[in-house]
Amino acid sequence: SNFRRVEALHCMGRACQLHVNPQAAQMYFSNALQVIERCGEHEKRAMAHIYSLVLGSLARCYENQQMFMESESLYLTLLSLLKEEPQENRCDIAATLNNLATNYCNSGRVEKAIEMFEQAMEMWTADSANNPLDVSTTMLNMGECLMQSCQYERALPLLEKAVAIKREGLPHEHFDVANALRMLSECCERVGEVKRATQLAEEALSIASSCLPRNHANIAVFISKLASCKHKTGKLDKAIQLTQQSISIYNLNLPASRSSLCISLCNLGTYYSKKGMFMEAIRTLEECLVARRSFLSPDHPDIGDALWNLGMTCKERGDVVAATEILKECLSVR
Repeated sequence: SNFRRVEALHCMGRACQLHVNPQAAQMYFSNALQVIERCGEHEKRAMAHIYSLVLGSLARCYENQQMFMESESLYLTLLSLLKEEPQENRCDIAATLNNLATNYCNSGRVEKAIEMFEQAMEMWTADSANNPLDVSTTMLNMGECLMQSCQYERALPLLEKAVAIKREGLPHEHFDVANALRMLSECCERVGEVKRATQLAEEALSIASSCLPRNHANIAVFISKLASCKHKTGKLDKAIQLTQQSISIYNLNLPASRSSLCISLCNLGTYYSKKGMFMEAIRTLEECLVARRSFLSPDHPDIGDALWNLGMTCKERGDVVAATEILKECLSVR
């Protein structure tokens, strides 16, 4: 039957996701959706549950590939399907609103994202049977979105509340607790509470290190957060040491970690430059530029940023000729 075929295709897609094969996963989910779309309305209604699973799975595939318009369309279709039984599907509707909001945030539509997050929060809080941990996840996502639009004072209480819920509902050494602490640390750093940010970053790294393998790419994310805090407190030697450590871990997790690797290389170049170690800074920023050119288009804004950082560092070192040439190239990209 069509139902069994769709269910099998969805299971194969999930298996491909578990084995980190996103292209194959997308193919299976797309095939499952095509089977459903060829069905009549009565048959579609009969398989509403698996239909919603396929829509959500394929939407996340597209979102992970930054195909935001495609994922938005699928999330909206899923919302329409779930709203046919609004009382029964309240939690699923709230979760889908959260996912749609995250999609908007990742595509730069921050105000639209905040609107969707607020709708999700309303649905979570209106349902007495909701899971507080689900509510806290929406709080974290909304807080991150607010930080992207520099609304730090608005984000801070949301993140503090989310951390409190995670601490209460999860074991102390749980990754979600560590991640919530990292995000709160980021917000504290942005509002100038650097001492508190450092304490939170240290705790987050300690918890993450206890629940993840030693060289897991996410460990490097926590190390980088702590390095940023050390930099803000003027402890450049410690910031350099931590950033070198994060780079070593990212190098072990290529190609998946290549974007994060480039950010750490850029940060390391900045720290070297602030210490007056211009040769090391230029070498590191050149490495960052080469790495970004290996997977980004020539006109990508991140290429322009890498050229700008390199050019300005050459200028600080006193190499005006090199700086001029690099900055000319930077202007052609931007």
